[in-house]
Amino acid sequence: MTKDIRATRIRRPRQIGRLMRANLYDFQLLIRESWLVLLGFVVLAGITSTYLAFFYPETPDSPRPQGLPEALYETLTLMTLQSDKAFPRNDLLGELIFFLTPLLGLALIFQSVLNFGRLLLDKGSRREAWQVALASTYRDHIIVCGLGRVGLRIVTQLHTAGYETVVIERDWNSEFVPRVLNLGTPVVLGDAREATVLQQAGIMRARAVVVAINDDLLNVEIALNARNVRPNVRVVLRVFNEELDRNLERALGPNSAFSVSAIAAPTCAAAAVSRDIDYALTIGKTQMGIARVVVERESQLCGFVRAIEEDMHVRILYQISQEGRRMTYGALSQLSAGDRITLIGTLDRLEGVRQRNVPLSKVAFLKPERPVRPTERYHAVIVCGLGKIGFRVVNQLYNLSPRPRIVVVRLGNDRPEFVQQIKQLDGIVDVIGDARSLEVLCRAGLDEAYSVAALTSDDLQNLQIALTARRYRPDVHIVLRTFSDALADRLAEILGIHTTYSTSALASPTIAAAALTGNICQAFFLDGQMFAIEETYLAAEHPFTDASVEHLRERYGTITLALQREERSILLPVPDVRLKAGDQATLLAPIEVLQQVRERRR
Repeated sequence: MTKDIRATRIRRPRQIGRLMRANLYDFQLLIRESWLVLLGFVVLAGITSTYLAFFYPETPDSPRPQGLPEALYETLTLMTLQSDKAFPRNDLLGELIFFLTPLLGLALIFQSVLNFGRLLLDKGSRREAWQVALASTYRDHIIVCGLGRVGLRIVTQLHTAGYETVVIERDWNSEFVPRVLNLGTPVVLGDAREATVLQQAGIMRARAVVVAINDDLLNVEIALNARNVRPNVRVVLRVFNEELDRNLERALGPNSAFSVSAIAAPTCAAAAVSRDIDYALTIGKTQMGIARVVVERESQLCGFVRAIEEDMHVRILYQISQEGRRMTYGALSQLSAGDRITLIGTLDRLEGVRQRNVPLSKVAFLKPERPVRPTERYHAVIVCGLGKIGFRVVNQLYNLSPRPRIVVVRLGNDRPEFVQQIKQLDGIVDVIGDARSLEVLCRAGLDEAYSVAALTSDDLQNLQIALTARRYRPDVHIVLRTFSDALADRLAEILGIHTTYSTSALASPTIAAAALTGNICQAFFLDGQMFAIEETYLAAEHPFTDASVEHLRERYGTITLALQREERSILLPVPDVRLKAGDQATLLAPIEVLQQVRERRR
């Protein structure tokens, strides 16, 4: 039996139980809303049934009902004008009942009781209330406030990783609401600044609250309100302002406020000076990349994993054999032709791996491929767009060593603070114009450009910039910002643009991981699994103290990216190094492993 089939069979009873609890909650909610009308119906039915059973003046043609059940049946027929009972003459009480019961009964049955039953059974007519009922069944879930691009990515990635979410969204007509509902995730309609809405989403039972709206002030307001409703709830929010970020983390805890553009910018900057980078991570002052490679036949990547890693100064994070099996790391693990591997290392080391991944290079002593990076001839990076992500990428490129020639192309209506800050950076060329124009790109130095990074907030505009650059320079490297995964796949297939990124997709794993575990520096998704980076101080009682780097990797699937020991910083320490009390370790592991370690520490 496969894992997916087992998971499906396990989830099915759980989903049935959830639906039963949701229906019970919904029934109670409808009872509270309609109690007065239902009480009126019960009182009317009770009075009429009692009269018919005990006080009705029977005749040979119209006998008195035998017992309350038959009297109740006659009451219902009287309400629907189908009773064959004789009218009780000379009985004032009976005359009033026979007149009022059909009139009130019809109103209560057709306008209230039947409507109650319809609402109870037809959930589509009251979707908002049904979503609240579903949310009431969730425990230990993540509440995501705001269903924009970032919020959608967080929900879908958590769903893929097997974690449950409840969404709060003000606009039921948002284009992303149907996509989330199709995942089976409840969407509570309302303003997350209101305590009632947070309670409907289950904040008292939730693991964390994520605030992902594109408005710093609104996010802060929601975060503070969530803490007011439940003081100990973990809150993770999206902000752009760096000073606000630092102040919030002092109030809400470390790594609780994140800038989407700050998380995404290193990857876009790394892609602009190299190729085929999936993610870029900042470890201390060093930028490391994550890249996927298919091992070529008889290349220098074939052989024992440990020897290859030490020779090339990288680590293999993930290995899929040519047959499609996930390979676990061991001291005798090997790489073979056709294996798909995911590597982590510095950008120049990853480039070195690609150079040596040449067919037959292991036996024929072929020269390695030429490095793919800016050269003396093609030395410029053209950044198109000076929005939040463009501004961050320019700063990332400026801090690289060696630094490429940086050219910014912008329309001229950019945020003044961004323009002022880039003008303070030495050597930045500022070009005003529409980057979709070939004349503007040539003025920016397209002839000498290694790469063009189209980073505006408009997918279509970015695509037009890329096509314009490629028509003039088919060999120019393109870095493209887009939101649509389908568009990214098509661009890779048709135009060979493999460095296409969604800033929300790059940033959402970090925000999601911080919500799940707390105090996570960075995170990313790989083949449906969430990996996270944690910087931890190793006290004497820490489970990893005195363990070797090799042991952590074999036992826990944890890669030690860096060690800060006294005054020394060790990047990718060798397998035999042992972690000591007092070390500051930067660890990379599946999010579940980090959660288990923290539970052991508690």
